Amino acid sequence: MQLLNSALARLSEDYLGGISVDRVVTVVGVLLSYVLAHAFQRIPARMAAAKHIFSIVSTIFLFGPVQEQYTGLIHMAVGSAAIYGLIRWIKSAYMPYIVFLVAMLHMSYSHIQRQIHERSTGAVVMDYTGAQMVFVIKVTSLAFCVYDGRPNVVHPHMSAYQRKNAISRVPGVLEYLGYVFFFAGFSVGPAFELATYRKMIALDDTRARRQLPRRAYRKLLEGAFWMVIYVAYSNVYTYQAMTKPQFYAHRSLLSSALYMCTTGLVVRSAYYTAWKMGEGACILAGLGFDGYDAHGAVQWMDIANVHVRGVELGSSLRQLIDSWNVGTNTWLRHHVYLRISRTPADGARASSTRATVLTFLVSAWWHGFYPGYYLTFVLIALAANAARILRRNLHAIAALPADNHASALRRCVKCAYDVAGWILSKYTLDFAAAPFMVLSLQPSMQLWRDNYFVVPLAVLGIFIAFNVLGAGRFIRSLVGQSQSAPGKKTGKRLKK
Repeated sequence: MQLLNSALARLSEDYLGGISVDRVVTVVGVLLSYVLAHAFQRIPARMAAAKHIFSIVSTIFLFGPVQEQYTGLIHMAVGSAAIYGLIRWIKSAYMPYIVFLVAMLHMSYSHIQRQIHERSTGAVVMDYTGAQMVFVIKVTSLAFCVYDGRPNVVHPHMSAYQRKNAISRVPGVLEYLGYVFFFAGFSVGPAFELATYRKMIALDDTRARRQLPRRAYRKLLEGAFWMVIYVAYSNVYTYQAMTKPQFYAHRSLLSSALYMCTTGLVVRSAYYTAWKMGEGACILAGLGFDGYDAHGAVQWMDIANVHVRGVELGSSLRQLIDSWNVGTNTWLRHHVYLRISRTPADGARASSTRATVLTFLVSAWWHGFYPGYYLTFVLIALAANAARILRRNLHAIAALPADNHASALRRCVKCAYDVAGWILSKYTLDFAAAPFMVLSLQPSMQLWRDNYFVVPLAVLGIFIAFNVLGAGRFIRSLVGQSQSAPGKKTGKRLKK
């Protein structure tokens, strides 16, 4: 729709601070999916085929004429056909791994083509690769779920999540395409399992459907709030500005740190906008329905791309990481880490270190091939390990007794510990995320160098202090002396 794109270009120029048209078009596509979701949920549950067809046609409309991503539609149509054939006809235990490799290689081709185009034009754009990343999560998850559900295969090491989502039969072509090309969240997620999709298709409860608008439009309003933040400040706070030497001419390290943390929040607001609006569209269509509890009340799954409170207010780096891109984290945990930590043939336990490294590499591969991605993931992985070492050794100093009978001083120490954890975790995240947004190697390293490599050096210092110099033993001896001092009660459990 050339006319629509021209109108959105004028809208962006006049009212949205010149935000790239591709971002505006993506948001418009998500907003249109709310209208379609209202119509979708009114199709009776007994007309499952009509729901599948409605979903497929809606995605073709939104991703084709509206977003003009016709190349992406062709790629995912061909990819979905090839992967469906692999799932249906390969009976080997290696079927899901073959599907995984084919899907990732196909997406790698798209990533490389995108990078070549961006290098030649000098412009970073939103294309179909974002939708293809969600597509890869769906089809690879489906392959593993089909394998888990095969009746002639014993799976003694399956997790509760894997058992819940196992599929006993390969879905029909129409259901498969309806799932893969589900219109709400097709471009921005969240990704979900086929079992979740089936519960949505079967939803035929008036009570549950009455709850949908309130839950969905609350997500839409949340996304709109973050859109205002991004429109207002995206041209003021950028990581690209921090790659210029003149940026640091009259700034202290503290001033640069405050700017970096504000920039991180503004950059994340763009993700919050699309992700929260996408969540709302999925919820409005009925996604997340999970049956009823023992008292007959409707139950809902957590259909989320991101938990904003966990990212912005989490007091540990692990909490921040787990709250970000939730669907991808779930996929990596249940369909990558837990799979490669055991061999498919006999379920023998493999090295957890090897599984962790391979999972990290898969995550980096899934995102693409810009050097900045790998700088970010390597530093985040090392920083998370360093943060775990710190918490393991310092927690006893700040922890409160299990009975909560702690002095005012002890409570102040605990509060200071949590605040310090929040500040350090936020700065570490924003520092590590800079290359992810800058993309190229040289300016990313320049940014880190101008900020004195604070986080990498701190991580290195923690490893040396605790793994080489024995700082942990020294801290434990101090804690032991404190707890055994006269007048102190000992033997009490500490509460996290």
